[in-house]
Order: sequence, then C-alpha cells, then structure tokens
Amino acid sequence: MNVFKKIAGRNLIALLVYSVWIRFTSRGSTDDIIVMSAVFVGLHVMVALGMTAVEFSNRRKENGRAWAWSAGIILLVGFSTCLGNAALG
Repeated sequence: MNVFKKIAGRNLIALLVYSVWIRFTSRGSTDDIIVMSAVFVGLHVMVALGMTAVEFSNRRKENGRAWAWSAGIILLVGFSTCLGNAALG
C-alpha cells in the first residue's frame, strides 16, 4: 500500500501543478482551459498506462497495480478539475 500512496500522491501533485498553470496562463478563455486540460490529462493518463505496462512486464505487480489505479484516479479527478476550471472561467 505504501507504493500506491507514493505513486498516486505524486501523480495528484503533478495534476495540481499543471491544472493551476493552465488556469493562470489561459488568458481567461474557457475553451482554452477545456482543451488544454483535456490534452494534459489525456497525456498524463497515457503515460500512467504506459508505466503500468512497463511495471507488469518487469514483473513488479504491486507497482503495476499502483500505476493502473493512478491512471484511473487521474482520469476521474483530472477531467472533473478540467470542467471545474472551465466553470470558474
């Protein structure tokens, strides 16, 4: 469980950092916020799924599961944050 906390925590911190960055650099346009957030979250999820495959191929099941769960969490929280940022803009 400790591995999951580390991986998920770091991914959520990364999500927070780029969400705030997108919010303050988007020039106030909600379309820019939605598109940029969706692209960044999509890339983040793809990287997490890639790491899942790498960890499972290296026979590190615990790390692979942690990356898979992190991908799901980032997908859920990331797109919710994307829509929330757009609603505030």
